[in-house]
Amino acid sequence: MGERHVGWSRASQRTLFWVIRLLVFVAFFDLFVQYPIAAPYATTLGAGPALVGLIVAAYSMANLGANLVAGALLDRWGRSGPLLASLLLTALTVACYALVSTPGQLLGLRLVHGVVVAVLAPGAFALVGDLAPPEQRGRLMGTNGAMIALAAIVAPAVAGILQERAGYAAVFLLDALVLTGAGIVFLGFWKRVSRSGPVRDREPSATGGWSGLIRQEIGPFATILAFAIALGIFVTHVPERLEFLGIPASVRGAAFSTYGILAALVMISPLPSRFLRRAGLQASAAGLSLISIGLLVASAVRSVSPASLEQLTLIGAAIFGIGFGLLFPTVAAEAARRSPPGMRGRAFGVFYALYSLGVVLGALASGWLTEFVGRASGWPLVAGAAVAALACVVPFLERRTREEVAL
Repeated sequence: MGERHVGWSRASQRTLFWVIRLLVFVAFFDLFVQYPIAAPYATTLGAGPALVGLIVAAYSMANLGANLVAGALLDRWGRSGPLLASLLLTALTVACYALVSTPGQLLGLRLVHGVVVAVLAPGAFALVGDLAPPEQRGRLMGTNGAMIALAAIVAPAVAGILQERAGYAAVFLLDALVLTGAGIVFLGFWKRVSRSGPVRDREPSATGGWSGLIRQEIGPFATILAFAIALGIFVTHVPERLEFLGIPASVRGAAFSTYGILAALVMISPLPSRFLRRAGLQASAAGLSLISIGLLVASAVRSVSPASLEQLTLIGAAIFGIGFGLLFPTVAAEAARRSPPGMRGRAFGVFYALYSLGVVLGALASGWLTEFVGRASGWPLVAGAAVAALACVVPFLERRTREEVAL
């Protein structure tokens, strides 16, 4: 069993990896650019509070299931065709946002959007797993993760400024243009990516099906789910708490910018690769530990002044970002290592389905806990810290797979 590596020059391979990073950035730019405007746009169309919530959630609900189907498509049809189709169909769907006139139409488009975009992230990460030498996967997954952090910083700011100055339609059309541009760039690499697709090994060991994949990937899957739950609590409760306490919006923005910038810097540093080479998935425990500590610092469960809470929130966000920067490349590289080429699309489909599920569960848990302890309380963040801390033991309980299944 083996992977196909095309004999490109080093310069050509570097260029292709930058194209893949562009795909990752565009996939998450499309996600994050919707965050500040989806709910207000639904309201302008006449949706009530309950329908607004359904419209916002529709994307995630559709995307969750579609990720699993997308993984199978990537393994069945290769990486290039589904990726290009996803880019162009997503661009068309987003452009149609500017044309809707009723909440029902917007709801339908949100569902379609969640489905057609589902190929992008799993496909890009599966492609890196296919092409990267095992010793470089940690570094390359880290740079892909840095693209996610960069999109999280840039996209909401762009959406807010553009919507304020030119309206909602301008945001949707910009998003569509970005997706289309990425599709045109990717088209130039179509043949090369097609030749690098997964080898369809028909041996049972390579095609063990979903049950074999889950057994092989249980460690990375459990780790990313736990992280996503903690992340869902963090991104839901921190802004709600600070707003309730009258702390300026600039502090909320600074907290998330700090988190994103530090995560990106750590991901592009040599640290994740060094951790991965020495400890494999067990290196993720270091990231989870920092995430847990960051949430505990930000929780400030004892009564503190608003000024102190601002400082603790910023410090906690910084520690959380460093932890995320260590965790994500490690888990993504380990997920690629454990999956044979013909199952790697499915592996990353499940990976991102669990990521989406975890964020949703974390947001719901944050809301439920807030109902009991109040919006000013830091206890929901303590709950997120507990989830991350408990997940630290997963890599040590699991017997690490020591042989490369993909080589």
